[in-house]
This record gives sequence, C-alpha cells and structure tokens, in this order.
Amino acid sequence: MQIKNEIYGDFDISEEVLIELMDSKAIQRLKGIDQAGYSKVFYVDGRNRFDHSIGVFLLLRKYGASLDEQIAGLLHDVSHYAFSHAIDYILQEGNIDKQDLQDRSKNKFLLNSDIPQILEKHGYDVDRVADEENFSMLETSLPDICADRLDYSLKDMIILLKKDVEEIRDIISHLKVDDAKKWYFDDVEVGYVFAKYFKELNDDHYSGLVSASMFKSIKDFIKCALDKGYIEENDLEKEDQYVIDKCLKYIEKDKELKRFWERMNNKDCFYPDENNYEEIIYCKSRVVDPLCLVNNGLKRVSEVYKEWGRVIEKETIVKKHYLAAS
Repeated sequence: MQIKNEIYGDFDISEEVLIELMDSKAIQRLKGIDQAGYSKVFYVDGRNRFDHSIGVFLLLRKYGASLDEQIAGLLHDVSHYAFSHAIDYILQEGNIDKQDLQDRSKNKFLLNSDIPQILEKHGYDVDRVADEENFSMLETSLPDICADRLDYSLKDMIILLKKDVEEIRDIISHLKVDDAKKWYFDDVEVGYVFAKYFKELNDDHYSGLVSASMFKSIKDFIKCALDKGYIEENDLEKEDQYVIDKCLKYIEKDKELKRFWERMNNKDCFYPDENNYEEIIYCKSRVVDPLCLVNNGLKRVSEVYKEWGRVIEKETIVKKHYLAAS
C-alpha cells in the first residue's frame, strides 16, 4: 500500500496488520466523524478523524516509532463519538474541561469492534496498544508536543490559518526525536513560531467563540433528540450523518428540535453577553511550550523567550463563553 501525504511525504506500507487495521470497520467509521464537530457550518474546510488518525500514524512512522506505537497512533481516536468533542457536553462520563470522553470510552469501543481480532491475529496485545501511556511519542501532557498534537495543529495551520504548505514542511524539517522519545525542535526560533501559531489556533478556534457556539448548538440539538427518545445513546457510537438523519425524521413535527437544528446550521447562532446569557460554555484551552535544541542542550521556548512563560500561565486556564442566542 502506498500513501501520499501533503506534508509528511510518501510512504510504502507493507505490514499486513496496518493494512488490515486501516480497512477495519472501526477505523473506516472515523471517515464519518468530523474532527471539530460540525465543520461544514462553523469552519470552511472539514477534517475527519480518519484523516487525523492516518496523519498521526504517518508522523510516527516518519520519525522511527516502533510498530506498536504506529498501531497505537492509528487507533488513538477510534473511540470518538459522533461530532467528536461536542458529545463531552452531553454524556455524563465526559469532562468538558479536559474533553477526554473518548479516552474514557476507549476500551469499550475497542472490545466491541473488529480491532481485537486483527491485533490478536498478528500477535499484538490489545491492552498494551490501547494504553497511550505506553507511547510517549504519540501522546504527552501539555505543554509538551506529541504526534497527536502536532498532526492536528500542523494541518490546521494550513487549513485555518492559511499558512503556506512549504512553511509547514519547513517546520516539520526542524522536528526531531531524542533517545528518550521526546519531540523537540532543532531551532528555537522555529519552535517559537510553532508555539505562536498554535496559540493563534487555540485563541481563534480551539477555545474561541466559534467552537463554543458549535459545541452548544450541537449539544442542544442532540440532547433534545435524546431526551425525547428520537435517538439513543448508542446511536452516538455511529457516524455524524447517521445521527443527523435519524433526528431529521422528527424535525417537521417538533418545533423545538427544528429551532435547534436551525441554530446548528447558523455559524452566528450565538454572541457573547455576560449580562444576558443563555448558557456558559467552557472550552479546553491548549498552549504548547516545546523543547528546543539550544547550545547542545534542550530548553523550553519559555526558557529562551521569557514572555512565553507568562503566556503559558495565562492560556492554560479553561475559557468561559457567556453565550446568548442571536
């Protein structure tokens, strides 16, 4: 199998376990899960969880991760519900500050899928591959960078920030991994640029008004359908469009559901108003402080650019949006 990627390059994939996993129902389902939630209205270009999972896998492969870790990267988002992190605002198991519902649900999704059979066939331990704590190149805590964080942000710098592909490829060319499997930049100026671009994404998109409006509009529509029995919780384990189609069967006879649907399809459905708001929506805030090579040692961006330390302290606080309906 050959995969051509715009920013990571071309790859030959010969391992049967990888090919079978990519073709599995569980991974193919991710093509129907929007990366942001409901991009076609709230963002110009949609990205899906399948593309992101492939990107994470390729980035790990490019930088020499073990086959175990490449598999873990391919599977890391398999447990996302429909509409991605928007469902964190509905299901009780979710934590809206951390947006980690998919992590809490991973074992359930995996065990009920065709993944275990494929892994066991090729001699891989399901529990080991499912536990991201075993794979530091794939996943680390903020403010570190990792393959997951790198892939979605690098792509979003092109899609949302309109950065040139060549600039993003240049940033990638300065990415390295040390013997302890830690990501770093070999040029601190490049690391600083990446950190600032990431902050711009966070401010304008990940934790901004647009995302808050999207999360609330999806939450209201889906929760209304759940509360009235139009859909069931296990429907959320399918694709976005499946859930939408099931809800729309009731749209003409339910004025409340129709109103929520119209909101969900209006990017300007809410505006900020701390005095007369309908609901406070909390958004996870992300900011990075990458390790960089400085005088033959590794230092964080904030150790070289002191003002970045103040940014880190300020931006790690969960963002609150007081949303009023337009």
